[in-house]
Amino acid sequence: MRKLALYSKIIDLKQQGFSRRQIAFQLGISRNTVKTYLDRDETEMSEWLASTRNRKKVLDDHQTTVLKWLKSNPDMSAAQVCDWLEERNYGHYAESTVRRYVSDLRVKYKIDKHSKRRQYEAVPELPMGLQGQVDFGQTWQTTTSGSRIKLYFYAFVLAHSRYKYVEWQLTPFVTDDLIRCLQHTFTFLGGKPKQIVYDQDRIIVVSENNGDIIFTQAFQAFRQTEHFEAIECRGFDPETKGKIENVVKFVKTSFARGRVFRDLETWNNESMEWLKRRGNGKQHNGTKQVPTVAFQEEQKHLQSITSHQQTTLDLLERTIRKDNTIMYGSNRYSVPFGSYDVHGRKVILKLKLSQLKILDKKTGEVLAEHEVSAAKGKLIQSSLHRRDRNAGIPKLMKQVINSFSDVSVAETFVQQLHEKYPRYIRDQLHVLLRLRNEYSKIEMDHALAFNLKNNLISATDFKASIEMLPAYEAHLNRLQAETVEKMPMSKDTQAKLETIRPEVRSLDIYTKILRGEG
Repeated sequence: MRKLALYSKIIDLKQQGFSRRQIAFQLGISRNTVKTYLDRDETEMSEWLASTRNRKKVLDDHQTTVLKWLKSNPDMSAAQVCDWLEERNYGHYAESTVRRYVSDLRVKYKIDKHSKRRQYEAVPELPMGLQGQVDFGQTWQTTTSGSRIKLYFYAFVLAHSRYKYVEWQLTPFVTDDLIRCLQHTFTFLGGKPKQIVYDQDRIIVVSENNGDIIFTQAFQAFRQTEHFEAIECRGFDPETKGKIENVVKFVKTSFARGRVFRDLETWNNESMEWLKRRGNGKQHNGTKQVPTVAFQEEQKHLQSITSHQQTTLDLLERTIRKDNTIMYGSNRYSVPFGSYDVHGRKVILKLKLSQLKILDKKTGEVLAEHEVSAAKGKLIQSSLHRRDRNAGIPKLMKQVINSFSDVSVAETFVQQLHEKYPRYIRDQLHVLLRLRNEYSKIEMDHALAFNLKNNLISATDFKASIEMLPAYEAHLNRLQAETVEKMPMSKDTQAKLETIRPEVRSLDIYTKILRGEG
């Protein structure tokens, strides 16, 4: 409507004899705009105005998705919408574009944003490497099953570069958790600041003692070993730790809000990716610098890490991923090829000095040892853990066949395996070769006979069979023994017993029972 009114004014002034320059001056617009309007008659102008009103916006293809996010999370910021679009591979958009689009949707669909505002007093920027700030937060999240779960997180920020680190857990933080998180932070940074600002928290402070702070024993030992100054402050005090309070709020609103919780490992991995993408990867509104870029200079001013950071950390549990790696400190560390189990094989991590040791949770077997990397987002892989790509398929098939006593029967099984999984035959063979190192040839032969009899042509089925057969057969023997006890032992009965076969259920049923699922 505004453009139509402008068009009427331009036509009116033109009819009064004003030149294009004079019209532009009077209306405060450019001469090109005057020319554009005068070059169209009334019909053309109406059609052009209609086309501008119906022009498609760049985010219209994702309107349904964005609208769903906003209705589910009315307080969701435009910055978080922008991050979710990028994270879910909907495309990369300028924040200003997303901000305008979200603002229009809020007005059109009456989605009010209720947010509490706080006022802060500007404080001078601190020198590089001087100070880091620590605080804790908690959020309620919806799980994949639809229930609600309370999560707790630790947040750290370098005061100069605004470079951040976040770590989540399922239980409230205690002193040992704080020390672990600080250790992980120092490793993540590749150094430590001279000062750390914290709240008067019970996991850090035993007593204020009239200003002479008494720390918990564990935190005091850690502080003295690492040689940093611990500065306490009052809660919600923007003068001393406003930067970390902003980070806690940022984590809640930009990362956690509306996100669905699957498991802790996935959640922490998503958190690290969010840090890389947005928390540290986007320009800070206050400093106008990207934290990752600013940190490259500040890192040179950090103190080196001392021995306390490298003490042994027991009982850090991880699940082996599909690519035969585990996640630690935002890096992937390899385990031998074929270690992955579809049921979720658990391992325990131990850190001593700068060595990371990965052990099988059930057996205690050491699967891998690596030098801990101070970098992030890296794959640390031993050459011994890679799949042997030099060995051809025929060679691998021969190695598997030779793992059994009856070569002809083994050839039949391997050939059927090749026909069923032509694209994945190398992976299938490697699983069988790994089992060869864990079980005797008699056990391998027994599992092979069972699999062929029941038409189970898969390395995964073979693995399940060899693991569960002893318990399965023991169960069948108990059933047969019970049947014998209940029947009179006449000659006719003995003859009948030879033909009796107890009911045989699917191996999957007993597999679930042994795992506690049935």
